[in-house]
This record gives sequence, C-alpha cells and structure tokens, in this order.
Amino acid sequence: MSARAFHIAILLLLLTAIGNASLQARSHTVPPSPGLVYYCTGASGGYYHKLKSCSELRGCNGVVMPLTPTTAKSKGLGACPVCLSGQSPAAAPAATTAPAAALTATASAASSATSPQASRYMEKAEREQEKARKALEKAEQKRLKEEKKREAAEMKLRAKQMKAEAKARKQAIEEARQAAKEAEREAKAKRQEARDSRRETASLKRDTETRMRQEASDMRAAAEDKRFESEELRREARELKREAAAHKKSIALEKKRLEAEQRRQENALKQQAALQKQEAERMKREAEAIRREAKEQRRAAKEAEKAAKAMRKEARRM
Repeated sequence: MSARAFHIAILLLLLTAIGNASLQARSHTVPPSPGLVYYCTGASGGYYHKLKSCSELRGCNGVVMPLTPTTAKSKGLGACPVCLSGQSPAAAPAATTAPAAALTATASAASSATSPQASRYMEKAEREQEKARKALEKAEQKRLKEEKKREAAEMKLRAKQMKAEAKARKQAIEEARQAAKEAEREAKAKRQEARDSRRETASLKRDTETRMRQEASDMRAAAEDKRFESEELRREARELKREAAAHKKSIALEKKRLEAEQRRQENALKQQAALQKQEAERMKREAEAIRREAKEQRRAAKEAEKAAKAMRKEARRM
C-alpha cells in the first residue's frame, strides 16, 4: 500500500513538473528571428532591440522594422540597455529546463530507493515524460512557425504600408515640386509678361511719336506735292490749249486738203466715166459690126449649102 502511494506521489510530482515546464514555455517570449534586430522609425528610435516586445518599443511613435545588426550599427543605432544588457541568450532556456533536470534527479533517486516495480513505473513515467516533452517541443515549434508566419505577414503588410506611404510621400513631394515649378513658371511668365508689356508700351510710345512725326512730314510733303501738282496742272492746261489750237489749225488745213483731194478725185472720176462711156460706145459699134458680119456669114453659109444641095442633086441625076 505504501509502494502504491509512493508511485502515485511520483506521478503527481512528474505531472506537476510537466505542467510547470509547459506554463514556463508558454509564458516565455518568442525568440527573434535569427540574425535580425528591431528598431523604431520614429523620433524615439535611437536603439536597436533584440526582442520585438521590448518595453522600450512600446512608446514607438513610428513603425517597428526588422534589420540586421550590421545595418543597425551603420545607421548609428546603439544596443538597447534593456533587452541587450549583456546577458547570455542561453540563460532563459537553461532556467526553463532547470525544473525538468531537478525532476529527473529526484526520480532517479526515488527509483534507486524503491523496488523493481517502482523502477518500472519510473521508466514508464520517464517514457510518458519523453512523449510529453516531444509533444511540447512539436507544439512549440508549430507555435514558433505560426509566430514567424504571423511576423512575416505583419512585416509584409508593414512593408506594403511603408511602400504605399513612401509612394504617397513621393507623389506628394512630386506634386509639391510640380506645384513649385508651376508657380515658378507662372511667376516667370508674369515677369516676362510685365517686361513685354513695358517693352510694348515703350514701343507703342516710340511708334506713336514716330507715326506723328511721319504724318506731319507726310502732310508737309502732301501739301508740297499738291502745290507742284497744281502748277503742273496749270502747265498742262496751257499745253493742252496750245495743242488744241494747233490741232484745230491742222484740222482746218486737213479739211481744205481733203476738199481739194475730193474735187480732184471727182474730176478724175468724171474723166474716167467719159472715157468709159466712149469705150462702151466703141465696143457697142464693134459688137454691131460683129453681128452684121456674123449675119453675112450665116447668109453665105446658107447660100453655100443651097449650092451644095444643088450640086448633089445634079450629081444624083448624072
């Protein structure tokens, strides 16, 4: 009966030790990713931290970002005095496994002082303990993997957010730069417009003065031209009068010449008509003579024909 109670006590002790180890493992902070540290991008980010859950990162006014220690040192960041105070990283796991080691030593001492049945129970308990430890290790590894996945997803999301913020800031900077360029161009255009307006005003003033002087000079020249033109017109009127008188005189002379030429032509035509009349009378007399001669020839021909007929008749009688 005492041996059974002893075995039950040992089992209770083992279960208590396993529960304590499980609680300590669950309460232990997840170790950071190998080779990475964390820092705050805000104004309070003067240190880099080993643990993401460090108390110094709770008041971060920016984004907690991972990076390598070399990069952190190159940025001029110092080691956190809380989570990187010089303690060995293996201290926490050793403290976690200390109850299990003590429990093993107690079980071995108890097994050396008990009977073979107790040793079998102890071996069985050790096997159960080993199974439980492996299950805990597997669960811990799974939890670590899930934690890493979650941290990777958070890092990816933060990277995406930072990329979007950087893009928005870049776009805002670009918009501000474009607005500044546009304002500068508008100011330059306004200055150029003012200079052009001043130059145009001065040019208009010069052009107006030049135009007025030119108009005055043109008016004087026009008056002088009109005076010369009136004198020229008067000279041309005198010349036209002289030409008209000469032309009238030449017309009278030409009229006289034409009248004399017409009388001469009329006399010549009369003489030509008289000659033509004489020629017509002569031709008429010649035609009359030709008709008489033809009449004589026809009469002679008739007489010759009569003579020929008489000769043929005479020839037939003969």
